[in-house]
Amino acid sequence: MENQLLNQISYPITYRQCDVQEIIKHLVSFQPVTIIGLPRIGLARILRFILVHPKLLEDKLKSEKILLIEIDINDLFELKEKNFWQLILKRISDNTRNEEIKKLYLSSTKTNDAFTYFDNTKIAINQFCINGYYILLFFNRFDRALPLFSYLFFSHLQSLKDVAKTRINFLFTSNRPLEDLSADIFKGGNLEVFSQKYFLKPASKTDLLPVIKEFENTRKVKLSSKIKDLVYQYSGGHAQYALLILQAMEKNQFNMENVDSLLKNDLAIFEQSKEIWDFLNTEEKKLLLKKTFPKNHFLSQVGLIDENNKKFNPLFEHFVEVQSKIENVSNQELTKKEKLLLSLLTGRKGELVTREEIINFVWPENSEEVNDWTLDQLVKRLRKKLFVLKENKKIITIKNQGYKLT
Repeated sequence: MENQLLNQISYPITYRQCDVQEIIKHLVSFQPVTIIGLPRIGLARILRFILVHPKLLEDKLKSEKILLIEIDINDLFELKEKNFWQLILKRISDNTRNEEIKKLYLSSTKTNDAFTYFDNTKIAINQFCINGYYILLFFNRFDRALPLFSYLFFSHLQSLKDVAKTRINFLFTSNRPLEDLSADIFKGGNLEVFSQKYFLKPASKTDLLPVIKEFENTRKVKLSSKIKDLVYQYSGGHAQYALLILQAMEKNQFNMENVDSLLKNDLAIFEQSKEIWDFLNTEEKKLLLKKTFPKNHFLSQVGLIDENNKKFNPLFEHFVEVQSKIENVSNQELTKKEKLLLSLLTGRKGELVTREEIINFVWPENSEEVNDWTLDQLVKRLRKKLFVLKENKKIITIKNQGYKLT
């Protein structure tokens, strides 16, 4: 965590300036706001950038007594309300020298129940407010707390605002608007306060440069302007794509020849595209395949497509083209594993895909338990179905190495 914050400290103060300014406007209005963006686009980066630059908020609030606390839902071992309130109180306790507040956390651990953690969190927040503090709780990956969502859960969050009045606010990061995750819960009442949204689109070239700089510092390399331009072109401003592109190019010693083929055939990049594809719902996938989009659709709000209805980067566009070919094969005829295998082979048509790459892609959850016989049987079943379906595709075995599609 400390290393991640150090990275954001090195970012220029102008990093994502327009986005940061808009988000801070929401924060100082003391109405909770959800920052929404594609998976791994850099939501945590912008959140932590604000965390390490408190002066941006101090100037707006005209106060230096601001408590900024990150609560990462990924830190929860179990998604239970008790653990949720325990984590909040622990983070508050960690960020103060106030012995009374630290005692609140210690006393809560003795009873170890949700109500005590929640009640003592309210007391701690009230003590900060009495001492003139503003409190901003930043919830990273709040969408992962979905199993906790209920009317009562958000009423408890609202009760923190009731205690602190205009001295507390919440910032959530999520891949979807909160009301889309649980529509029934967000039907009026005090839950309307949680409905403010800010859509974070892929970064501009200027705002992607700090991410590239992180890579340069870690690897102790100096990249040319041409390579940086290429990273932006192929990533479309998406932070994780940019890092994966750099890693793929590093393996190839930053050789620019055949770079398009190199990146489109890279397994890690293909998996990143699959992660975004799997995040989309059925209607959104159909729209991408048909290439027709309603005005102001969610896909354009998060920047997956631009104002000209084009995919935000050529690597994801390549993946969607592969999926359109897979869709031609009957969904009823292929199992999930068979579709994954066909998707990978189609994406790297004519290229050798090693056994290890296939196993890691098709069985990511238990790849170490999968043996060669299991893979061979999957290939055998897929070959048979492609023949029955009269698909003009042939899977070639490369002895002791893997397979390729012709």
